[in-house]
Amino acid sequence: MSEASRTTRICAGTRADRSPCTARVMGSGAYCFAHDPTRSAERRAARARGGQNRSTAARTEKLIPALLRPVLDGLLGVFNDLKEGKGDPRRATAAAGVARAIVAVYTSATLEERVAALEASLRAQDTQEDR
Repeated sequence: MSEASRTTRICAGTRADRSPCTARVMGSGAYCFAHDPTRSAERRAARARGGQNRSTAARTEKLIPALLRPVLDGLLGVFNDLKEGKGDPRRATAAAGVARAIVAVYTSATLEERVAALEASLRAQDTQEDR
């Protein structure tokens, strides 16, 4: 029997279906993270973080490139001003046009970079096959 299997302990907790928990115990306690009564605050915090990271807003935020974040923030500011009746619609139209141009340049540059990487990968594969 290996040293690891002798020191592995299984949680003393019970699952919701009343079957014994099969998770390993971490540290010196008798329970896994999910069943340890002393870690309830940590579990609550982890659930809250998990819910926040799964929200549509959080997922969308991750999709926006850092370079385009100021563009989006500016457009959202213009939009909010228009909603509140503060902004000039002509300036908003101009800002939206400039933002479209910025996104088009970014998209083009990103696609060019990806195509170049794919071409380099294909050349490397062809070189290896020729050997």
